[in-house]
Amino acid sequence: MTGVAAIVPAAGLSSRMGQVKSLLPLRDGTVLSCSIESFRGSVDRIIVVTGKYREKISEEARRCGAEVVHNERYEEDMFLSIRTGVRALRQDTSAFFILPADIPLVRPETVSRLLDEYAKTEPSVLLPRFLGESGHPPLISRELIPEILSHDGTGGLRSVLDRYGAKSRWLDVADVGTVHDLDLPEDYARALWLVDKVGPIESECRQLWDMYNVSDHIVGHCRAVATVAEALCSRINELNEKAALNPVLVKGAALTHDIGKGTRQHEKVGAEMLRKAGLHAAAEIVEDHFDLPPGPVEAITEKEIVFLADKLVRCHGPVRLEERYLEKLEMYRHEEGAEQAIRGRLGRARELYQLFERAMTASPEAIAREAFA
Repeated sequence: MTGVAAIVPAAGLSSRMGQVKSLLPLRDGTVLSCSIESFRGSVDRIIVVTGKYREKISEEARRCGAEVVHNERYEEDMFLSIRTGVRALRQDTSAFFILPADIPLVRPETVSRLLDEYAKTEPSVLLPRFLGESGHPPLISRELIPEILSHDGTGGLRSVLDRYGAKSRWLDVADVGTVHDLDLPEDYARALWLVDKVGPIESECRQLWDMYNVSDHIVGHCRAVATVAEALCSRINELNEKAALNPVLVKGAALTHDIGKGTRQHEKVGAEMLRKAGLHAAAEIVEDHFDLPPGPVEAITEKEIVFLADKLVRCHGPVRLEERYLEKLEMYRHEEGAEQAIRGRLGRARELYQLFERAMTASPEAIAREAFA
């Protein structure tokens, strides 16, 4: 989609944070660079609006490839920064995003999904929605430009957008970054935790379940698998601190491993759902949860944790590994080639089970039972 810009207001005083929010370290750069990266490759222009810390923020914005405009009246009203950014739009702008610099965790995939939906439906305003809450960045049609420029600032941008409620649309997204802003030091601490712990976090899993109409039965199974996966991960990490596995990734992948259930090759369908949300690490795990690739397993990773946990759960409770596969064998014995395929999967699962047993000096089945006790 051409003619789309992004406006990133970064003119705030950062009074509640106690230091310049936009320049705080985050990921491999700063809060501002992360906000800019949300749009990289998706829009034609990225415009950063500066205020009090003009020189430092301008330098960082230009380093990241963004254009800079300055709001001379930054102390009066935040809406003036939005208006300053809108004034800098070109005549050929068809639509524009607005993302305050202190909302730095929006995934690029979320921006891509918003653009795709906008191209299909052409609303006046398109807003991302997370667990029923409207978030950032809104994608706004150029038809609102005159009203934004003439607005006196009362009620901020929200009051302008609310006038177009009948011509607005919402897009559900599994991206907690759309509703996480950095007002206080604890918000920044949470952001540091979120970028370090690859998701999905549990709230994003709940959103994915809602988006894809996952049944209560499947949700219950996913929760049970997550219970076992967390127990296995905790045991592995206790014994091997130097190569600690990511428990957030383990839990998130376990909670979403069956979101594609009910479709052919549900593991691949589920993985694609996660990739669309920008959850690539979890997608790699989900894609292989049904059966691991042939060949020896050289190390236990988050993928092996979720795979084995799934094989130690039937419905919502623990089950013996052999029983899990023999049950499938009985169900599909009449299908040509099914017995050989299932016995092959059982053999690979046994090998992995033994690897876990040696690594943990304990029975994975016993750990699974204890997790439900």
